[in-house]
Amino acid sequence: MKIHFFNTLTGKKELFNPLSASKVKMYCCGVTPYGNTHIGHSRTFFSYDLLYRTLVDQGYEIEWARNITDVDDKIINKANSEGVSCGDIVSRYVAEQDEMLELFNLLRPQYEPKVTESIPQIISLIQTLIDKEYAYVSKSGVYYRVRKFSEYGKLSKNKINDLKKGARIEIDESKEDALDFALWKFVKPGEIFWSSPWGDGRPGWHVECSAMIHSKFGDSIDIHMGGRDLIFPHHEAEIAQSEGATGKPFATNWLHAGMVTLYGEKMSKSTNHYVAIKDFLGKYPAEVLRLVFLSVSYGQPLDFTFEMTTENLKKLGKIYRFVSLVNEYSLQNSDDLTKQYSESIFLDLPNLVLRMKEALADDLNSSAALAIFFDFIRTINTKISNLEKTGKILTKEDIAILKSDWPKLKTWIKNVLGLLTKEPQEFFDDLKKFSLASEISVKDINDKLEERKLARLNKDWKKSDTIRDELLAQGVQIQDTPSGTKWTILL
Repeated sequence: MKIHFFNTLTGKKELFNPLSASKVKMYCCGVTPYGNTHIGHSRTFFSYDLLYRTLVDQGYEIEWARNITDVDDKIINKANSEGVSCGDIVSRYVAEQDEMLELFNLLRPQYEPKVTESIPQIISLIQTLIDKEYAYVSKSGVYYRVRKFSEYGKLSKNKINDLKKGARIEIDESKEDALDFALWKFVKPGEIFWSSPWGDGRPGWHVECSAMIHSKFGDSIDIHMGGRDLIFPHHEAEIAQSEGATGKPFATNWLHAGMVTLYGEKMSKSTNHYVAIKDFLGKYPAEVLRLVFLSVSYGQPLDFTFEMTTENLKKLGKIYRFVSLVNEYSLQNSDDLTKQYSESIFLDLPNLVLRMKEALADDLNSSAALAIFFDFIRTINTKISNLEKTGKILTKEDIAILKSDWPKLKTWIKNVLGLLTKEPQEFFDDLKKFSLASEISVKDINDKLEERKLARLNKDWKKSDTIRDELLAQGVQIQDTPSGTKWTILL
Protein backbone atom coordinates (compact mmCIF):
# COMPACT_ATOMS: atom_id res chain seq x y z
CA MET A 1 0.00 0.00 0.00
CA LYS A 2 1.37 3.43 -0.93
CA ILE A 3 1.72 5.95 1.88
CA HIS A 4 1.68 9.73 1.56
CA PHE A 5 2.85 12.42 4.00
CA PHE A 6 2.45 16.18 4.03
CA ASN A 7 6.04 17.35 3.64
CA THR A 8 6.69 20.72 5.30
CA LEU A 9 9.77 21.15 3.10
CA THR A 10 7.81 21.08 -0.17
CA GLY A 11 4.51 22.32 1.25
CA LYS A 12 2.49 19.48 -0.25
CA LYS A 13 1.43 15.90 0.28
CA GLU A 14 3.85 13.47 -1.35
CA LEU A 15 4.35 9.76 -1.93
CA PHE A 16 6.78 8.35 0.62
CA ASN A 17 9.88 6.99 -1.12
CA PRO A 18 12.55 5.85 1.36
CA LEU A 19 16.19 6.40 0.49
CA SER A 20 16.81 2.68 0.98
CA ALA A 21 14.52 -0.25 0.37
CA SER A 22 15.94 -2.05 3.39
CA LYS A 23 15.40 0.42 6.22
CA VAL A 24 13.75 3.77 7.00
CA LYS A 25 15.85 6.22 9.00
CA MET A 26 13.74 8.42 11.28
CA TYR A 27 14.62 11.09 13.82
CA CYS A 28 12.22 12.84 16.20
CA CYS A 29 12.99 15.80 18.44
CA GLY A 30 12.65 15.02 22.13
CA VAL A 31 12.06 17.31 25.10
CA THR A 32 14.33 19.49 27.19
CA PRO A 33 13.75 17.98 30.66
CA TYR A 34 13.55 20.95 33.02
CA GLY A 35 9.87 20.79 34.08
CA ASN A 36 6.76 18.64 34.26
CA THR A 37 5.78 16.80 31.10
CA HIS A 38 2.49 18.28 29.91
CA ILE A 39 -0.27 17.66 27.38
CA GLY A 40 1.50 19.64 24.66
CA HIS A 41 4.62 17.48 24.92
CA SER A 42 2.60 14.30 24.92
CA ARG A 43 0.72 15.18 21.72
CA THR A 44 4.03 15.27 19.84
CA PHE A 45 5.13 11.98 21.40
CA PHE A 46 1.81 10.37 20.45
CA SER A 47 2.35 11.58 16.87
CA TYR A 48 5.78 9.92 16.80
CA ASP A 49 4.19 6.75 18.14
CA LEU A 50 1.47 6.71 15.48
CA LEU A 51 4.00 7.34 12.71
CA TYR A 52 6.21 4.48 13.87
CA ARG A 53 3.31 2.05 14.32
CA THR A 54 1.87 2.92 10.90
CA LEU A 55 5.18 2.46 9.09
CA VAL A 56 5.76 -0.90 10.77
CA ASP A 57 2.21 -1.95 9.87
CA GLN A 58 2.95 -1.00 6.26
CA GLY A 59 5.92 -3.38 6.28
CA TYR A 60 8.82 -0.96 6.74
CA GLU A 61 11.81 -1.69 8.95
CA ILE A 62 12.51 1.42 11.00
CA GLU A 63 15.68 2.73 12.59
CA TRP A 64 14.48 5.46 14.93
CA ALA A 65 16.15 7.96 17.25
CA ARG A 66 14.67 10.55 19.62
CA ASN A 67 17.07 12.84 21.48
CA ILE A 68 17.14 14.16 25.02
CA THR A 69 18.45 17.72 25.34
CA ASP A 70 20.10 17.34 28.74
CA VAL A 71 22.04 20.62 28.74
CA ASP A 72 20.31 23.93 28.06
CA ASP A 73 19.91 27.43 29.52
CA LYS A 74 16.64 26.45 31.20
CA ILE A 75 18.16 23.36 32.80
CA ILE A 76 21.15 25.36 34.04
CA ASN A 77 18.94 28.11 35.46
CA LYS A 78 16.69 25.63 37.26
CA ALA A 79 19.65 23.71 38.66
CA ASN A 80 21.23 26.91 39.96
CA SER A 81 17.97 28.12 41.49
CA GLU A 82 17.54 24.81 43.35
CA GLY A 83 21.19 24.45 44.27
CA VAL A 84 21.51 21.06 42.57
CA SER A 85 23.37 19.74 39.53
CA CYS A 86 22.03 19.78 35.98
CA GLY A 87 22.17 15.98 36.13
CA ASP A 88 19.77 15.98 39.08
CA ILE A 89 17.25 18.10 37.17
CA VAL A 90 17.54 15.98 34.05
CA SER A 91 17.22 12.69 35.95
CA ARG A 92 14.08 13.91 37.71
CA TYR A 93 12.20 14.89 34.57
CA VAL A 94 13.50 12.12 32.31
CA ALA A 95 12.14 9.68 34.90
CA GLU A 96 8.79 11.46 34.64
CA GLN A 97 8.95 11.24 30.85
CA ASP A 98 9.75 7.52 30.99
CA GLU A 99 6.77 6.94 33.26
CA MET A 100 4.57 8.78 30.76
CA LEU A 101 5.84 6.58 27.92
CA GLU A 102 4.94 3.45 29.87
CA LEU A 103 1.55 4.59 31.15
CA PHE A 104 0.42 5.77 27.72
CA ASN A 105 1.77 2.69 25.94
CA LEU A 106 4.10 4.82 23.81
CA LEU A 107 6.74 2.79 22.00
CA ARG A 108 10.36 3.77 22.53
CA PRO A 109 12.92 4.30 19.77
CA GLN A 110 16.04 2.21 19.41
CA TYR A 111 18.19 5.25 20.21
CA GLU A 112 17.73 8.02 22.77
CA PRO A 113 20.97 9.99 22.48
CA LYS A 114 21.79 12.76 24.95
CA VAL A 115 23.70 15.95 24.29
CA THR A 116 26.15 15.23 27.12
CA GLU A 117 26.98 11.89 25.51
CA SER A 118 27.49 13.43 22.04
CA ILE A 119 30.05 16.18 22.71
CA PRO A 120 32.85 14.67 20.51
CA GLN A 121 30.44 14.40 17.56
CA ILE A 122 29.21 17.96 18.11
CA ILE A 123 32.76 19.34 18.24
CA SER A 124 33.65 17.44 15.05
CA LEU A 125 30.65 18.88 13.18
CA ILE A 126 31.43 22.41 14.33
CA GLN A 127 35.05 22.05 13.21
CA THR A 128 33.89 20.91 9.77
CA LEU A 129 31.69 24.01 9.50
CA ILE A 130 34.59 26.25 10.54
CA ASP A 131 36.86 24.60 7.97
CA LYS A 132 34.25 25.23 5.26
CA GLU A 133 33.81 28.83 6.46
CA TYR A 134 30.18 28.27 7.41
CA ALA A 135 31.13 29.07 11.00
CA TYR A 136 33.46 31.45 12.82
CA VAL A 137 34.83 31.99 16.31
CA SER A 138 33.88 35.17 18.17
CA LYS A 139 34.57 36.36 21.70
CA SER A 140 31.34 34.75 23.00
CA GLY A 141 31.39 31.48 21.08
CA VAL A 142 31.24 29.83 17.68
CA TYR A 143 28.51 31.00 15.31
CA TYR A 144 27.00 29.80 12.03
CA ARG A 145 27.05 32.23 9.09
CA VAL A 146 23.42 32.14 8.08
CA ARG A 147 23.79 34.26 4.95
CA LYS A 148 26.45 31.90 3.56
CA PHE A 149 23.81 29.16 3.27
CA SER A 150 21.79 30.43 0.31
CA GLU A 151 18.81 28.14 0.97
CA TYR A 152 18.25 29.31 4.55
CA GLY A 153 14.50 29.66 5.01
CA LYS A 154 13.44 26.90 2.60
CA LEU A 155 11.70 24.89 5.34
CA SER A 156 9.94 27.75 7.14
CA LYS A 157 9.38 29.69 3.90
CA ASN A 158 11.06 32.73 5.46
CA LYS A 159 12.99 35.08 3.24
CA ILE A 160 16.33 35.84 4.80
CA ASN A 161 16.10 39.58 4.17
CA ASP A 162 12.72 39.72 5.91
CA LEU A 163 14.02 38.23 9.15
CA LYS A 164 14.49 40.89 11.79
CA LYS A 165 16.21 41.20 15.11
CA GLY A 166 14.03 40.27 18.05
CA ALA A 167 11.84 37.24 18.64
CA ARG A 168 13.71 33.96 18.30
CA ILE A 169 16.86 35.71 17.02
CA GLU A 170 19.81 35.78 19.44
CA ILE A 171 21.16 39.32 19.88
CA ASP A 172 24.92 39.40 20.44
CA GLU A 173 27.25 42.25 19.45
CA SER A 174 30.10 39.78 18.88
CA LYS A 175 28.26 38.17 15.96
CA GLU A 176 28.96 39.14 12.37
CA ASP A 177 25.24 39.21 11.64
CA ALA A 178 22.21 39.31 13.93
CA LEU A 179 20.83 36.22 12.16
CA ASP A 180 23.84 34.03 12.97
CA PHE A 181 23.15 31.37 15.57
CA ALA A 182 25.36 29.79 18.22
CA LEU A 183 27.05 26.44 17.64
CA TRP A 184 29.22 26.64 20.76
CA LYS A 185 28.74 28.98 23.74
CA PHE A 186 31.77 29.88 25.82
CA VAL A 187 31.37 29.10 29.50
CA LYS A 188 29.93 31.61 31.98
CA PRO A 189 30.17 31.41 35.78
CA GLY A 190 27.95 28.71 37.25
CA GLU A 191 27.52 26.81 33.97
CA ILE A 192 28.40 23.27 33.00
CA PHE A 193 31.11 23.13 30.32
CA TRP A 194 33.38 20.95 28.16
CA SER A 195 36.75 21.61 26.58
CA SER A 196 36.93 22.35 22.86
CA PRO A 197 39.56 23.59 20.36
CA TRP A 198 38.02 27.10 20.66
CA GLY A 199 37.63 27.25 24.45
CA ASP A 200 35.60 25.78 27.30
CA GLY A 201 31.87 25.90 26.75
CA ARG A 202 28.80 23.96 25.73
CA PRO A 203 26.82 23.29 22.54
CA GLY A 204 24.22 25.61 21.12
CA TRP A 205 20.70 24.22 20.87
CA HIS A 206 20.50 23.54 17.14
CA VAL A 207 23.79 21.75 16.55
CA GLU A 208 23.06 18.83 18.84
CA CYS A 209 20.38 17.24 16.61
CA SER A 210 22.50 17.48 13.47
CA ALA A 211 25.47 15.87 15.21
CA MET A 212 23.35 13.06 16.67
CA ILE A 213 21.70 12.34 13.33
CA HIS A 214 24.98 12.22 11.42
CA SER A 215 26.49 10.01 14.12
CA LYS A 216 23.62 7.49 14.03
CA PHE A 217 22.45 7.63 10.42
CA GLY A 218 25.04 9.28 8.18
CA ASP A 219 24.50 12.29 5.94
CA SER A 220 20.80 11.89 5.07
CA ILE A 221 17.64 10.53 6.68
CA ASP A 222 14.15 9.71 5.42
CA ILE A 223 11.97 11.40 8.06
CA HIS A 224 12.56 14.21 10.53
CA MET A 225 9.60 14.94 12.82
CA GLY A 226 8.86 17.41 15.58
CA GLY A 227 6.36 19.93 16.86
CA ARG A 228 5.31 22.74 14.55
CA ASP A 229 6.95 25.27 16.87
CA LEU A 230 10.35 23.82 15.93
CA ILE A 231 10.15 24.64 12.21
CA PHE A 232 11.86 27.98 12.82
CA PRO A 233 14.52 28.46 13.91
CA HIS A 234 15.45 24.98 15.15
CA HIS A 235 14.77 22.80 12.13
CA GLU A 236 15.78 25.55 9.72
CA ALA A 237 19.12 25.76 11.52
CA GLU A 238 19.53 21.97 11.43
CA ILE A 239 19.19 22.00 7.66
CA ALA A 240 21.66 24.86 7.25
CA GLN A 241 24.41 23.38 9.41
CA SER A 242 23.92 19.78 8.19
CA GLU A 243 23.79 20.56 4.48
CA GLY A 244 26.56 23.11 4.89
CA ALA A 245 28.77 20.41 6.39
CA THR A 246 27.94 17.53 4.03
CA GLY A 247 26.72 19.18 0.82
CA LYS A 248 23.92 16.61 0.73
CA PRO A 249 20.16 16.78 1.43
CA PHE A 250 19.61 16.41 5.17
CA ALA A 251 16.08 14.96 5.45
CA THR A 252 13.74 13.97 2.64
CA ASN A 253 10.48 14.28 4.58
CA TRP A 254 9.73 16.84 7.28
CA LEU A 255 6.62 16.11 9.37
CA HIS A 256 5.31 18.46 12.03
CA ALA A 257 2.70 17.88 14.71
CA GLY A 258 0.16 20.65 15.28
CA MET A 259 0.34 22.79 18.37
CA VAL A 260 -1.83 22.21 21.43
CA THR A 261 -3.61 25.10 23.12
CA LEU A 262 -5.54 24.99 26.39
CA TYR A 263 -8.97 26.60 26.19
CA GLY A 264 -7.80 28.71 23.27
CA GLU A 265 -4.55 29.94 24.83
CA LYS A 266 -0.97 28.81 24.39
CA MET A 267 0.27 26.37 27.01
CA SER A 268 3.02 27.96 29.07
CA LYS A 269 4.97 26.78 32.09
CA SER A 270 5.94 30.35 32.94
CA THR A 271 2.29 31.37 33.41
CA ASN A 272 1.28 27.97 34.80
CA HIS A 273 -1.23 27.60 31.95
CA TYR A 274 -0.80 23.93 31.16
CA VAL A 275 -2.02 20.47 32.18
CA ALA A 276 0.70 18.27 33.62
CA ILE A 277 0.51 14.61 32.68
CA LYS A 278 0.57 13.53 36.32
CA ASP A 279 -2.49 15.74 36.99
CA PHE A 280 -4.33 14.37 33.96
CA LEU A 281 -3.73 10.78 35.06
CA GLY A 282 -5.25 11.59 38.43
CA LYS A 283 -8.55 12.36 36.72
CA TYR A 284 -8.79 10.14 33.64
CA PRO A 285 -7.67 6.74 32.34
CA ALA A 286 -4.49 6.99 30.26
CA GLU A 287 -6.08 5.54 27.14
CA VAL A 288 -8.57 8.40 26.79
CA LEU A 289 -5.77 10.85 25.95
CA ARG A 290 -4.70 8.68 23.02
CA LEU A 291 -8.27 8.81 21.72
CA VAL A 292 -8.31 12.60 22.12
CA PHE A 293 -5.20 12.89 19.97
CA LEU A 294 -6.30 10.30 17.41
CA SER A 295 -9.57 12.20 16.95
CA VAL A 296 -7.70 15.14 15.38
CA SER A 297 -5.16 14.46 12.64
CA TYR A 298 -1.61 14.94 13.91
CA GLY A 299 -0.76 17.96 11.75
CA GLN A 300 -3.81 19.98 12.80
CA PRO A 301 -3.88 22.30 15.82
CA LEU A 302 -5.73 20.94 18.83
CA ASP A 303 -7.46 23.04 21.48
CA PHE A 304 -7.48 20.85 24.57
CA THR A 305 -10.40 21.11 27.00
CA PHE A 306 -11.67 18.86 29.75
CA GLU A 307 -15.06 18.87 28.03
CA MET A 308 -13.36 17.32 25.00
CA THR A 309 -11.72 14.77 27.26
CA THR A 310 -15.04 13.80 28.85
CA GLU A 311 -16.59 13.37 25.41
CA ASN A 312 -13.75 11.09 24.33
CA LEU A 313 -14.08 9.11 27.53
CA LYS A 314 -17.68 8.43 26.52
CA LYS A 315 -16.47 7.34 23.07
CA LEU A 316 -13.88 5.07 24.63
CA GLY A 317 -16.58 3.51 26.78
CA LYS A 318 -18.69 3.01 23.67
CA ILE A 319 -15.80 1.19 22.00
CA TYR A 320 -15.25 -1.12 24.96
CA ARG A 321 -18.97 -1.86 25.31
CA PHE A 322 -19.07 -2.73 21.63
CA VAL A 323 -16.08 -5.03 22.01
CA SER A 324 -17.71 -6.74 24.98
CA LEU A 325 -20.90 -7.26 23.02
CA VAL A 326 -19.26 -8.62 19.87
CA ASN A 327 -16.99 -10.83 21.95
CA GLU A 328 -20.10 -12.57 23.24
CA TYR A 329 -21.64 -12.93 19.80
CA SER A 330 -18.41 -14.41 18.48
CA LEU A 331 -18.80 -17.25 20.98
CA GLN A 332 -22.28 -18.16 19.74
CA ASN A 333 -23.14 -21.03 17.46
CA SER A 334 -25.94 -21.23 14.90
CA ASP A 335 -27.29 -24.67 15.75
CA ASP A 336 -30.53 -23.51 17.42
CA LEU A 337 -33.12 -24.86 14.97
CA THR A 338 -35.99 -23.30 16.93
CA LYS A 339 -35.00 -19.79 15.85
CA GLN A 340 -34.80 -17.99 12.56
CA TYR A 341 -31.56 -16.74 11.13
CA SER A 342 -31.10 -13.00 10.71
CA GLU A 343 -29.80 -11.36 7.58
CA SER A 344 -26.01 -11.25 7.51
CA ILE A 345 -24.68 -8.55 9.86
CA PHE A 346 -20.90 -8.73 9.75
CA LEU A 347 -20.20 -8.86 6.01
CA ASP A 348 -18.24 -5.56 6.18
CA LEU A 349 -15.93 -6.79 8.93
CA PRO A 350 -13.28 -8.46 6.70
CA ASN A 351 -12.64 -5.17 4.83
CA LEU A 352 -12.59 -2.92 7.89
CA VAL A 353 -8.87 -3.14 8.65
CA LEU A 354 -7.96 -2.44 5.01
CA ARG A 355 -10.15 0.68 4.97
CA MET A 356 -8.63 1.97 8.20
CA LYS A 357 -5.11 1.25 6.94
CA GLU A 358 -5.87 3.25 3.80
CA ALA A 359 -6.94 6.19 5.97
CA LEU A 360 -3.67 6.10 7.93
CA ALA A 361 -1.69 5.80 4.69
CA ASP A 362 -3.11 9.22 3.80
CA ASP A 363 -0.81 11.34 5.99
CA LEU A 364 -1.66 9.43 9.20
CA ASN A 365 -5.33 10.44 9.00
CA SER A 366 -6.31 8.87 12.31
CA SER A 367 -9.54 10.85 12.54
CA ALA A 368 -10.71 9.26 9.27
CA ALA A 369 -9.69 5.80 10.49
CA LEU A 370 -11.69 6.30 13.69
CA ALA A 371 -14.68 7.58 11.73
CA ILE A 372 -14.72 4.33 9.75
CA PHE A 373 -14.65 2.31 12.97
CA PHE A 374 -17.36 4.34 14.71
CA ASP A 375 -19.59 4.10 11.64
CA PHE A 376 -19.15 0.32 11.81
CA ILE A 377 -20.05 0.35 15.52
CA ARG A 378 -23.24 2.34 14.88
CA THR A 379 -24.31 0.06 12.04
CA ILE A 380 -23.68 -3.16 13.97
CA ASN A 381 -25.33 -1.86 17.14
CA THR A 382 -28.47 -1.01 15.18
CA LYS A 383 -28.55 -4.42 13.51
CA ILE A 384 -27.94 -6.25 16.79
CA SER A 385 -30.70 -4.24 18.47
CA ASN A 386 -33.11 -5.36 15.75
CA LEU A 387 -31.80 -8.91 16.14
CA GLU A 388 -32.60 -8.86 19.86
CA LYS A 389 -36.10 -7.54 19.26
CA THR A 390 -36.96 -10.21 16.68
CA GLY A 391 -35.41 -13.13 18.56
CA LYS A 392 -33.42 -14.19 15.51
CA ILE A 393 -29.87 -15.59 15.60
CA LEU A 394 -26.71 -14.99 13.59
CA THR A 395 -26.12 -16.82 10.36
CA LYS A 396 -23.38 -19.43 10.04
CA GLU A 397 -21.58 -17.01 7.72
CA ASP A 398 -21.62 -14.27 10.36
CA ILE A 399 -20.24 -16.56 13.03
CA ALA A 400 -17.49 -17.76 10.68
CA ILE A 401 -16.56 -14.14 9.89
CA LEU A 402 -16.49 -13.23 13.59
CA LYS A 403 -14.26 -16.14 14.51
CA SER A 404 -11.87 -15.33 11.67
CA ASP A 405 -11.80 -11.52 11.42
CA TRP A 406 -12.91 -10.11 14.76
CA PRO A 407 -9.63 -11.09 16.54
CA LYS A 408 -7.65 -9.61 13.62
CA LEU A 409 -9.47 -6.28 13.93
CA LYS A 410 -8.91 -6.05 17.68
CA THR A 411 -5.22 -6.89 17.29
CA TRP A 412 -4.78 -4.29 14.54
CA ILE A 413 -6.45 -1.56 16.61
CA LYS A 414 -4.22 -2.42 19.57
CA ASN A 415 -0.99 -2.62 17.57
CA VAL A 416 -1.50 0.38 15.28
CA LEU A 417 -3.92 2.80 16.97
CA GLY A 418 -2.74 1.79 20.42
CA LEU A 419 -6.30 1.36 21.74
CA LEU A 420 -7.98 -1.71 23.28
CA THR A 421 -5.01 -2.34 25.54
CA LYS A 422 -7.33 -3.88 28.17
CA GLU A 423 -10.14 -6.37 28.24
CA PRO A 424 -13.54 -4.62 28.48
CA GLN A 425 -14.23 -5.66 32.06
CA GLU A 426 -10.76 -4.53 33.11
CA PHE A 427 -11.38 -1.13 31.53
CA PHE A 428 -14.70 -0.63 33.31
CA ASP A 429 -13.24 -1.83 36.59
CA ASP A 430 -10.46 0.73 36.23
CA LEU A 431 -13.04 3.51 35.88
CA LYS A 432 -13.94 2.95 39.51
CA LYS A 433 -10.59 4.51 40.46
CA PHE A 434 -11.75 7.87 39.13
CA SER A 435 -14.44 10.28 40.30
CA LEU A 436 -16.63 9.60 37.29
CA ALA A 437 -19.47 7.61 38.80
CA SER A 438 -23.16 8.50 38.80
CA GLU A 439 -24.92 8.92 42.15
CA ILE A 440 -27.68 6.42 41.25
CA SER A 441 -27.60 3.35 43.50
CA VAL A 442 -27.02 -0.21 42.34
CA LYS A 443 -30.46 -1.17 43.69
CA ASP A 444 -32.15 1.56 41.64
CA ILE A 445 -30.31 0.40 38.53
CA ASN A 446 -31.32 -3.23 39.04
CA ASP A 447 -34.95 -2.24 39.71
CA LYS A 448 -35.00 -0.28 36.46
CA LEU A 449 -33.51 -3.23 34.59
CA GLU A 450 -36.18 -5.59 35.96
CA GLU A 451 -38.86 -3.16 34.85
CA ARG A 452 -37.28 -2.97 31.41
CA LYS A 453 -36.96 -6.76 31.22
CA LEU A 454 -40.71 -7.09 31.81
CA ALA A 455 -41.43 -4.47 29.15
CA ARG A 456 -39.33 -6.38 26.64
CA LEU A 457 -41.09 -9.65 27.45
CA ASN A 458 -44.34 -7.84 26.66
CA LYS A 459 -42.76 -6.44 23.47
CA ASP A 460 -43.28 -2.93 24.78
CA TRP A 461 -40.25 -1.57 22.96
CA LYS A 462 -41.20 2.06 23.57
CA LYS A 463 -41.14 1.62 27.35
CA SER A 464 -37.95 -0.42 27.09
CA ASP A 465 -36.25 2.39 25.19
CA THR A 466 -37.58 5.01 27.61
CA ILE A 467 -36.06 3.21 30.59
CA ARG A 468 -32.77 2.84 28.71
CA ASP A 469 -32.72 6.60 28.02
CA GLU A 470 -33.60 7.44 31.62
CA LEU A 471 -30.66 5.39 32.85
CA LEU A 472 -28.35 6.92 30.26
CA ALA A 473 -29.33 10.40 31.42
CA GLN A 474 -28.12 9.39 34.90
CA GLY A 475 -24.79 8.14 33.56
CA VAL A 476 -25.66 4.45 33.30
CA GLN A 477 -25.05 2.72 29.98
CA ILE A 478 -26.86 -0.57 29.39
CA GLN A 479 -26.28 -3.16 26.71
CA ASP A 480 -28.29 -6.20 25.72
CA THR A 481 -26.06 -9.21 25.09
CA PRO A 482 -26.72 -12.89 24.35
CA SER A 483 -26.11 -13.63 28.03
CA GLY A 484 -28.41 -10.90 29.33
CA THR A 485 -28.44 -7.15 29.93
CA LYS A 486 -25.26 -5.58 31.28
CA TRP A 487 -24.66 -2.11 32.62
CA THR A 488 -21.71 0.14 33.24
CA ILE A 489 -21.32 3.56 34.84
CA LEU A 490 -19.31 5.80 32.59
CA LEU A 491 -19.85 9.26 34.05
